[in-house]
Amino acid sequence: MKKFNLLLSTVMLFLAGNSFVDAQNSRNPWAITVGAHATDHKAVRGAFNHYFDTDNWSIVPPLSKISVIRNLNRSFDVDLTASVGEIDNKRLLIDDELFINAGLGLRYKFANGYMLNENSWFDPYLRIGANYHRYDYEGFNSLGAASIQGTHDNPTTHILGKDIDGEKNHFGLAGGVGINFWFTKNFGLNVASDYNWIPATKTDYFDFFQHSVGVTFRFGNNDRDGDGIPDEEDACPDVAGIATNDPATNGCPDADGDGIPDHLDECPNEFGPKENNGCPWGDEDGDGVLDNVDECPTVAGPAENNGCPWPDTDGDGIPDKDDACPLVAGLPEFNGCPDTDGDGIPDNLDECPTVKGPKENNGCPWTEIHVKQRLSSVLFEYNSDKIVPESYNDVKIAADILNSEDLKDKAFYVDGHTDQRGTQGYNQPLSLKRSKALVKALSERGVDATRLTPRGLGKSQLLCTENTEACYQQNRRVELLPRTTTITETKVIKKTTTKKKK
Repeated sequence: MKKFNLLLSTVMLFLAGNSFVDAQNSRNPWAITVGAHATDHKAVRGAFNHYFDTDNWSIVPPLSKISVIRNLNRSFDVDLTASVGEIDNKRLLIDDELFINAGLGLRYKFANGYMLNENSWFDPYLRIGANYHRYDYEGFNSLGAASIQGTHDNPTTHILGKDIDGEKNHFGLAGGVGINFWFTKNFGLNVASDYNWIPATKTDYFDFFQHSVGVTFRFGNNDRDGDGIPDEEDACPDVAGIATNDPATNGCPDADGDGIPDHLDECPNEFGPKENNGCPWGDEDGDGVLDNVDECPTVAGPAENNGCPWPDTDGDGIPDKDDACPLVAGLPEFNGCPDTDGDGIPDNLDECPTVKGPKENNGCPWTEIHVKQRLSSVLFEYNSDKIVPESYNDVKIAADILNSEDLKDKAFYVDGHTDQRGTQGYNQPLSLKRSKALVKALSERGVDATRLTPRGLGKSQLLCTENTEACYQQNRRVELLPRTTTITETKVIKKTTTKKKK
């Protein structure tokens, strides 16, 4: 037995060494694992029954198992595994029987870049496989197994309904787990455990766990410069570079990051376009736009205008593209438009660009005409001097205008008028009361009352004489006149009307 194991170990080391040497010239990724294995026939009964009880293991040292592994992609490997030795079946009390187990397996790796880093030192995997299994069970049947098992601590009393003929050669299926612990990039320790199922027997007497430990050598896909790109795919295998989709540049360095590998870059340390062989274009005007695309290479200009300065026709420092008045010099706060009268309203929006005026009046100064327009809308209750609430806003606006810079130093007559109905003796006092009521309302809103002189003119200043409602409304009014104005009686043609109180 010892001579057999020694011979087997020598042969496996020879095979491993030759495989490793041959593989140095291979263009494919390979690995080889050599080590010892042990079987356990008792732990198959129940959920890991006796699994960690090494007294039930039959161990074959020192080198009794070999696996050759071929990488398929980042997640899967395929392996060809063989193990041999003289095995004791401690469940069936069989001693030193020749054991051969060889087959193909598929491994799913967790160090695939999705779960663990592809270069992780901790490299677990799951494995399934199909095996040829050689172990001599000739002469064995289930009755014999029951009686033999009865001699152990956990006797088996179940007897199958028919005998099982033992054979030497079996087809088996395997499933298990393994871990590679990588000490270096190409060398590591492998620990694995597989459950082997012999489906033809329809019982678990021939099933077993196989545990193994060994050393793993990984080779193939040489990477002399250590840039992670295999030499056979690396256009610059002796100097570390970056991965590209172009086989002619894959693995080559690009120090300036311009997408042109250093060995093809005439300026490897300066960013430059491919059209200029990796060298930067000049920028004579220093505007950041390279001369090859600069439409004004000797005059600085923004990139959005192809390197040319924006025109400024009126010379106000505001480019025409941003200038609302490109033909006349203006101010930045008005988008290049001037404000001739300095009233804060640009000329293009000012209805009186040469005379100051408030924004509320579109840049024109207030006049008594504006006050008249507001006061003409003021209404009084019928036959009364009480201003209706709806007119308060007009009174306020009239007060603001009277207090404006344009009118604040001027004095006015506030003249009340009635329509042509009724007697002058009744209409004149009523119009005076209304004038005084309006002066009071204006003074309450900030107008100096000394600037305003109320006058009641009754129906002495008629604008029309028709007996229509439209004419009545036209005559019923309050007017504002500069205090220098004198009263001029207006002669009108009088018609016979029915006298009514206003």
